[in-house]
Amino acid sequence: MVRVTVDQNKCIGCNACVRACPVPSANKMENGKVQCVYDECIRCGECIKACPHGARDYTDDLDVLLDLMKGGNVSVIVAPAIKSAFDGSWRHVLKWLKNNGVREIYDGAFGADICTYMHIEYLKSHPGTKVVSQPCAAIVNYAEKHKSDLLPKLSPVQSPLLCSAIYIRKYLKNDDILIGLTPCLAKGDEFVNTEIISHNVTFRKLGDFFKANKIIFENGYCDFEFTGTRGYDGAFYPLPGGLMDCLKVYQPGLNIMTSEGASKVYDDLDEYLKTPTTKLPVVYDVLSCEFGCSSGAGSRENLSTFSANDIMTSAKRWTEKNSLKKRLHTNLFKTLKLEDFLRTYENRATTTPPTEKELDEIFNRMGKYTDEERSLNCHACGYSSCRHMALSIHIGNNVPENCIVFEKKNIKKLKEEVELEHNQLSASVQEIKEELRILQEKVGPIATHSGENKDKNELIVDEMKALQKSILNINRAVEDIIGSAEKISTGIGGYNKILKDIKNIAEQTNILAINASIEAANIGAAGKGFAVVADEIRTLAVRSDETVKRAEEHTKNISRNLESINSSVEDIAKRVEGTNDTANATLQSVNEMSESTADINNSVNDVFTVVEEIHASVTSITG
Repeated sequence: MVRVTVDQNKCIGCNACVRACPVPSANKMENGKVQCVYDECIRCGECIKACPHGARDYTDDLDVLLDLMKGGNVSVIVAPAIKSAFDGSWRHVLKWLKNNGVREIYDGAFGADICTYMHIEYLKSHPGTKVVSQPCAAIVNYAEKHKSDLLPKLSPVQSPLLCSAIYIRKYLKNDDILIGLTPCLAKGDEFVNTEIISHNVTFRKLGDFFKANKIIFENGYCDFEFTGTRGYDGAFYPLPGGLMDCLKVYQPGLNIMTSEGASKVYDDLDEYLKTPTTKLPVVYDVLSCEFGCSSGAGSRENLSTFSANDIMTSAKRWTEKNSLKKRLHTNLFKTLKLEDFLRTYENRATTTPPTEKELDEIFNRMGKYTDEERSLNCHACGYSSCRHMALSIHIGNNVPENCIVFEKKNIKKLKEEVELEHNQLSASVQEIKEELRILQEKVGPIATHSGENKDKNELIVDEMKALQKSILNINRAVEDIIGSAEKISTGIGGYNKILKDIKNIAEQTNILAINASIEAANIGAAGKGFAVVADEIRTLAVRSDETVKRAEEHTKNISRNLESINSSVEDIAKRVEGTNDTANATLQSVNEMSESTADINNSVNDVFTVVEEIHASVTSITG
């Protein structure tokens, strides 16, 4: 099946295909890229020729042909344009096909000769009739899908390849599967709609197959010959005005006009429909391809129109060397029946044109309110007219946003909105700028005081370290006092022992003195001296006892003072320990506060820096 394809990776949405396409509804814009709408496409191939990025291509039935060639029940009808498609080697190409499984190969030029003859016969049998030629399948597609008013005007005579196929089937009794080898994508639709030729293979795809498989053909002589009768005048049907030239061989004075090329012929057909019948030519010979069938999208790529013309003109010169009787197949054509080679057409339109009211609403959506705006026809959207763009929007193939006038109005509106927003933004920026200035003023002192606090915190940390050191020294002194007190306490213990011993001695001495006095009394006068000694001893004992008592009292006072000292020292030690813990906690808090202050200082500096940057940015925005 022949279909136009689009490589989305290559398509850039340049609209070159839309500009080249004669049918507004055959292309659909999606996500900025153009898709081919198959049911609307007439397969003229103009989009493929026009695409500068190689995004457009097509498929044909080459794979079907290669498959069928393996079975041996396939025959091929070759369009005359093969001479320009495979210049110098076309016979070798056809011989390769026959050697590789094609059973019979027929000359499409012979079918063109039948087509010419049947036109003359039809005009004779329908005097006063005026027709539009239909050998161009793209024109027939256009009439059936988009211009039903043309259908009654189309010649009912089958195209050259269909005339060949009918002759092969009905008169030669060949029941093979028939393949058309052509330069035309639209022939695929013609074959499907008439159901005589089964498949369409294009010269270009066949040539691509040969290149891919490195199959190279020589130029020059080849012993290949077509099956059955060869065509003559029909060989130059591919030239612009080919049908006209062939008809004039039969009737030189026949009133015939021609029109070729997608950029012209479809407009001419519209004009044809508007023209009174009395002013129309008997035959209007039309082709979609500007330089004839040799320039079809399925023909050879990059074929010079001058080279194609030279090749086909050479074929024409060869034809004219033959006798007129031979060229016209006079005896053979007398056996053919006109009714066998006629066809009917069908309205195959898939869309309904909008009413004028609907069209008016679409134009309004496009922002086009006046006749002048609706007929700008700038072609920026790819269509030939604003009306065609509106038709495309009507069937959902496009959107108003792709209209440059619509976009210009939107841009203008957007510009006005942007200017308004800009003015409002400028006012807001001025307010922000003033607020930033105030903020900057407020942040400055904070940053300064933050720096000062950081210095003060560092000083407090140093002082707390000194305090902690002093507390440690006091703690050591207290420990020394405790040690000395312990030594004094130990000394007092020993002193108390000595006093106890002295007291015992005093008591013993007193007892001794008493005893001595008693003895002195007992001995009378002899003991007086002894009694005196005894009295002195007693007196000493009494004094010693009193001294001991006084010493004990002092000792008790010292002990009480030591206990008080110990108690005070213990209290001091506890207080020093508590002060030391507090100092440590305070030092830790001060350190943390110092770090926090440093962070605050850094953050404030950062804020200050950001404020300066914002202020500078706002200043640059407002100028």
